[in-house]
Amino acid sequence: MIKDEEKDIIRSARELLSGRFQGVLATHSLDCAGYPFGSLLPYSLGRDGWPLILISHLAKHTRNLSLDPHCCLTVTEQQLGDTQTLARLSCLADAIPVGDIYSPAADRHFRYFPESRNYFQELNFLFYRLEPVRFYCVAGFGAARWVGVDRMKAVNPFSYNEEETLLTEINSRFGGRLNERLGPRVDPQSELPAVGLDATGIDLRQNDKIFRLELPAAVNSPPGLLSLLADWI
Repeated sequence: MIKDEEKDIIRSARELLSGRFQGVLATHSLDCAGYPFGSLLPYSLGRDGWPLILISHLAKHTRNLSLDPHCCLTVTEQQLGDTQTLARLSCLADAIPVGDIYSPAADRHFRYFPESRNYFQELNFLFYRLEPVRFYCVAGFGAARWVGVDRMKAVNPFSYNEEETLLTEINSRFGGRLNERLGPRVDPQSELPAVGLDATGIDLRQNDKIFRLELPAAVNSPPGLLSLLADWI
């Protein structure tokens, strides 16, 4: 049986991976053998719940991955204060090239990062999927644990078509009311469209920032999500 403390750490780990959208990717350096090379980059999540990145074929980290696909993506909680008390998650993974990416999967990534469409279409950036092998989560000072891949799985229950339809309806029906749930983190005068969703949250973009709105309960169907939002928002 999983103890409450372990459940809290796993929940913190999943929320970090689902809600940060950027992290430091450590690869094995080609130029300085034996040393890690860190790069700050954005990511979205695929239908399997694992990170999807879009990177230049000229970048150091891409060249490094071509020789050794073993890597580590580290994401941290975004808060002020003592960094040692902040939650952080390291995702040890294999970087798998996605040469012929499914168009709706690419379009979903572009909703989160609109500028990346041009990188992909004009500058020949490449998609990679990170296939996790293990996670290490520090959920605050003194609370650290390895977390298995099986406990981090969070498959998106909505198909690409369902997600796009739901996003249109959410933006039309609920619009600015989502701002209130996010509070002072967002500018109430700027547009805040929903760009993605899954069983536990809705992701919204305002200018160049992505915000995660955690749902009060998990949902697995379009009617269930709309009903929950109608009661909650």
